[in-house]
Amino acid sequence: MLFIATYYVFSQNTTTNQSPTTQQQQLQLQQMGMPGNKDLRINSDASDILSSLNQQQFQSSPHMTVVVDKAVDPNKYIVGPNDVFSLGIYGYLNQQIPINVNVEGSVLIPTVGEVKVDGLTLNEAKSRVIKAVKKRYYSSDISFTLVTPKSFLVTVSSIVQKKIEVNSMNRVSDLITYVYYDTVNVQRAQYDFSNRSEFFFPSISLRNIEIIHKDGSVANVDLYRYFYTNEDQYNPYLQEGDFVKVPLGFLYKNYVTISGAVQLPGVYEYNKSDDLEAIIGLGRGFDFKANTDSIIVYRTNIETKEFEIFYLDYEKDKKFKISEYDRLFVKYKTDYIRNFSVTVLGEVNVPGVYPIIEKTTRLKDVIEIAGGMKKTAYLPLCILFRRYDAEYNAKDTLEVMVNMRANDLIINEKDKLNFERDVRSRRNRVIVDFEKLYLENDTSQNIVLEDKDVVYINDNKNIVYVYGQVGSEGFVPYKEGADYTYYIEKAGGYSLAADESNTRIIKFNTRGWYKPKDTKVGSGDFIYVPKETPAEFRESLTIVATMIGVVASVITTYLLIMQQNK
Repeated sequence: MLFIATYYVFSQNTTTNQSPTTQQQQLQLQQMGMPGNKDLRINSDASDILSSLNQQQFQSSPHMTVVVDKAVDPNKYIVGPNDVFSLGIYGYLNQQIPINVNVEGSVLIPTVGEVKVDGLTLNEAKSRVIKAVKKRYYSSDISFTLVTPKSFLVTVSSIVQKKIEVNSMNRVSDLITYVYYDTVNVQRAQYDFSNRSEFFFPSISLRNIEIIHKDGSVANVDLYRYFYTNEDQYNPYLQEGDFVKVPLGFLYKNYVTISGAVQLPGVYEYNKSDDLEAIIGLGRGFDFKANTDSIIVYRTNIETKEFEIFYLDYEKDKKFKISEYDRLFVKYKTDYIRNFSVTVLGEVNVPGVYPIIEKTTRLKDVIEIAGGMKKTAYLPLCILFRRYDAEYNAKDTLEVMVNMRANDLIINEKDKLNFERDVRSRRNRVIVDFEKLYLENDTSQNIVLEDKDVVYINDNKNIVYVYGQVGSEGFVPYKEGADYTYYIEKAGGYSLAADESNTRIIKFNTRGWYKPKDTKVGSGDFIYVPKETPAEFRESLTIVATMIGVVASVITTYLLIMQQNK
């Protein structure tokens, strides 16, 4: 009967839109002896509910999108002012109604009344509201769902001190984004004003943030730990009335280091709850080459000024307490196979990149893997390059330059410039005599290859390049047995400025410079003719002055000896 009465009442409230079927059903109810509208006490105000709630819907923005990282935990979410819910009534009524929590912490439900929900968990609020609505609409199914989390202000104390608007689905990490940039701006302004570097430390703590809730409880935030564990306790959702304290993070004052076989070695901010598991997490976990049972912790004893050393096994010692300033090192495995390879190019049957075994694979091995040399391969012009990484080359060059001060050959500025030019023009060529290797089977030339080596098997270019002070520099076809004068003649002969006496032959493979009388011209070689440069006046003057000084010394010595013999 209640079901029929409810249906009847709602039918009356939508008179203007009644369909012929609804009117017929109403007539049937009257024929069944059911009471009229004036006698009903249940759901009689449904139209008022709908109209008032529809009005509320326009006044608010219940469907505002909020980005969340996961669903709300109804046992942890605390309801408060500005939370927006959807009240669902299902039965003869099928309506979803937006409901706001007002500033007093209550929801006002027309025909039901005020329900206090502030401070309740989401589950508790649901239960209380549904229970209240059920008293009125006991024949309907009721739902009470959080649609949009509330916005509120939290207080932040750091370099900057301010109140920032957040919502209940924001975490501390979201807040820190604002705090960080404000902090940098303030410190940058201070630095610009003072022009003193000690004022510019654009770092805030990410591991020692403190939240004081309005009930007095305190939560410690560690954002690093949150992002590698995904545990809410390290980055909780913000709550109304929170006071967030963000200290500065000075790595030189409060640090721990992790190095060796981890994903991201470095110096990290220390947290007093740190243990071995936490520090490995800061390093983003182990490298795949890590030997996890060989972790070393170096701890400085302040009194003795010596290291205390602890040897740890990760599985057994995860909870080993780490102290401030500890330095951890994770050893690498020694039995893994490194992905070494070399490149073979030129006159081989299958050029390409080939794997090698570290400290084992030799030059002839990899040429054989590449299908062997073609008939067009020309041994005198074959080359092997070795490529070290850029950091190694830079450090090695720097070391050579620093050690220059200890030499006994570089005396003047010209010597220094020549030496620097020679150092910087190194080409990382490996000296290998391919003719001895293949024609004489000289195993000393069959060197062990290194990662990223490049083996270039050249063909016979049958050319000689002539350049410098010649009539027309360029490639000249190679002629077996011809000497350097043949090639210079083919290149247009010496120019007017040529220093003919200093003509040099540069060998293709070794890049060595030779006088023409000391070597033969080979295919691929270079011939260089320098420009004759007259001695500068300053140099001539120096030579003359030196000679005059020597002669004067001899004359003076002679006169002294003659004077003594008188």
